[in-house]
Amino acid sequence: MKKLAFGLIVLLLFAGCLGTPNVRFFPKSAKSYTIECSNNFDLCLERAEFKCGFKGYKILSKQKTKKGYTAQIKCYR
Repeated sequence: MKKLAFGLIVLLLFAGCLGTPNVRFFPKSAKSYTIECSNNFDLCLERAEFKCGFKGYKILSKQKTKKGYTAQIKCYR
């Protein structure tokens, strides 16, 4: 029974032509977001952690406007 469950999990992860990884589980590119927040840049960092999750993120650029900060982030895959 354990071998069957393991086999189904492997089949699900590598479902594709000639064993190529499934795009749902292994995306080809990282997601990028634009986050707007108030005058506190720490709020942008908190929102970036929420969007990207445990994998982490990289800040591509940040700008200060009259309304607050705008940050562009890219999530790690």
